[in-house]
Amino acid sequence: MCLPRHMISPSRRSSKPNVPHGNAMRYVAFPFFIPVHIPQHLVYCKVERKVTDMELLDRIRGSLLGGAAGDALGYAVEFITADMIRDIYGPAGIRHYALCEGKALFSDDTQMTLFTAEGIVMGWNRAVAGGMAADMEVYVHDAYMNWLATQGYRKEGMWRQFSYLMQCPELFHQRAPGGTCLGALLSGRMGTLRDPGNNSKGCGGVMRVAPVGFVGAFGRRYDDAPQDAALWQAAKIAAITHGHPMGYMSAAMLAEMIRLIVLENGMPLEEIALAALEKTERLLGADEAPAGMTLHGLVRKAIALSHEGMDDLMAIRSLGEGWVGEEALAIALYCALKHQDDFSACIRAAVNHDGDSDSTGAIAGNLLGAWLGAEGIAEEWLAPLEGREIIETMARQLHEVAKEQGL
Repeated sequence: MCLPRHMISPSRRSSKPNVPHGNAMRYVAFPFFIPVHIPQHLVYCKVERKVTDMELLDRIRGSLLGGAAGDALGYAVEFITADMIRDIYGPAGIRHYALCEGKALFSDDTQMTLFTAEGIVMGWNRAVAGGMAADMEVYVHDAYMNWLATQGYRKEGMWRQFSYLMQCPELFHQRAPGGTCLGALLSGRMGTLRDPGNNSKGCGGVMRVAPVGFVGAFGRRYDDAPQDAALWQAAKIAAITHGHPMGYMSAAMLAEMIRLIVLENGMPLEEIALAALEKTERLLGADEAPAGMTLHGLVRKAIALSHEGMDDLMAIRSLGEGWVGEEALAIALYCALKHQDDFSACIRAAVNHDGDSDSTGAIAGNLLGAWLGAEGIAEEWLAPLEGREIIETMARQLHEVAKEQGL
């Protein structure tokens, strides 16, 4: 049964899919090619991982599918309070998907995460084909312009016909797209760390960067410190639309946590979070916000709360509502730490609160999905997912980049 209309704001109601016609629709995916001899400057950060290639694929699938699952669970309740959620779904809140014609619909969070992944793949293909490439954020920005077209905004030159995702009608729906993301992309200006386009610290930066944690970057820019590439690239990609330090530092920390999950297989998740926080603050600088409200303060608080027996809703309320980057990451981290062996409990906790339920659910799913792998996610969360094959396809393509490039 689809959501009642009173539960859906006008901005999130799906419009009629607007998909390309003619020959373009017969084009399934741009060919993924990796030559036998990768140019040396593209393997600068090849490292000894503690996971096999198959385990790496499982973690990538887990992160993308897990993020979509958390997003889809939270999408039904994004704009209502915890009390309203309990009134509608019972004392335990929402525990299963609110299906629409048998499918669990995901929001703009998963849409943009998929386009982040495709931007990475497009850039890698360009690098392999031509022996050189622009920085990753340039290709991801191109991919975001494609996403903008799926939301009904068309401009000359926005279409890239070799995009696999642009051939997927499931993505041509408005699912509560963030106003900051739309405004930044429509401005015609690509925000950067040095020249931000705005001062927004909304969670729209962090909710889409999980794929960066698996791949790092292209070219020689990070030759001296390849271990820092994922963090920097995630910050730059978030800064395309979100210029406040908390908007891109939270994204950087998420990508670094995912990198460490893969690189340091067996390292406790709490230690991973602390290491990622330390590096994020060291490389990007600590925020000057009041004590307790910085990324540092909220992450430390989330870790401490995960050891207490406090009710999840009360703990999450003490961290915020998740509309801004540092709060969304802290809520997701709390849920992942508290329920690190139980994916279902994690995403249920991450969405049953007063705030941005789909984004906190998506980030928690990205993080714990990478930690547990797809094998650790129950089929009840995967089988009904809208566009599951699209997500699986992007996971496989991202894996091809990750296994060749290293972290």
